[in-house]
Amino acid sequence: MKKTLFSLALFCIAILTFKIANAEKFKFKKVSKDVKKEAHKYEKDGWKVEPGNMPIKNQLENSYSKQNEQDEEGFPKWITANGSSVAQTQSAAEMQAIELAKNRLVGLIETHMKDVITADVANNQIDKKEAATLTKTIETSTNTVSKKLGRVLPLFKVYRQVGNNTEVQVLLAYNYAMVQKDIIDQMKTELQATTIDQRKKFDKFLNSDAYKSGEIINATDTP
Repeated sequence: MKKTLFSLALFCIAILTFKIANAEKFKFKKVSKDVKKEAHKYEKDGWKVEPGNMPIKNQLENSYSKQNEQDEEGFPKWITANGSSVAQTQSAAEMQAIELAKNRLVGLIETHMKDVITADVANNQIDKKEAATLTKTIETSTNTVSKKLGRVLPLFKVYRQVGNNTEVQVLLAYNYAMVQKDIIDQMKTELQATTIDQRKKFDKFLNSDAYKSGEIINATDTP
C-alpha cells in the first residue's frame, strides 16, 4: 500500500513539474502599448494566426527585439526580410512567401558585398575588370546560397482570406555571419578556375573582414 501511494505521489509530482515547465515555456512576455496598437491594425485588417502560434502582438514584439540585436562590430546580428503571397491554398501562399523572403535575405548581403567592391574600385584598390569578375561571382554565389538556405528563423507569420484565395505574410530572420560565410565559401568554389594571380588579388574579398564596413539595412516593409 505504501509503495502504491509513493508511486502515485511521484507520478503527481512529475505531472506537476511538466505543467510548470510548459507554463514557463509558453508564458508570453508583456508587450508595449505601441505594439498592441500595431497588432490591433493587423487584426482589424483580417489577419489571423494558426492555432498554436504566438498571438500577433507577441510575434511583433519578438520581431522588433530581434531586429535590434547587434554584433560586436555593430552590424545586425540577424538580417530580416519579409515576403507575402496570395494563392488558392494557404500552404502554397506560405511556401511562395517564404521563398521570396529567403531571396531578399541573401540579396541584402549581396548588395552590401557589392558596395564594398565598388568602394575599392573608387579607391583604386582593384580595377574595373576584376571588380566585374567579383560582382558576377557574388551574384552566382548568392543565387546558389538562396536555394539551399537553411535554419531560417520565422519571426512573424499571419494569414487572411482574400476572396477565394489566401494571403500569407512572413518575416524571416537569418544569422548575418552564417549567411555571409555561406556566400564567401561558395565564392571560393566559383573562383577555383581563375588564375593563381587573380586568386591572390581576390583573397581579400574571400574573407569576412573585408566586409566590416558600410551598413546593412534590413528589407522589412512589414511588420
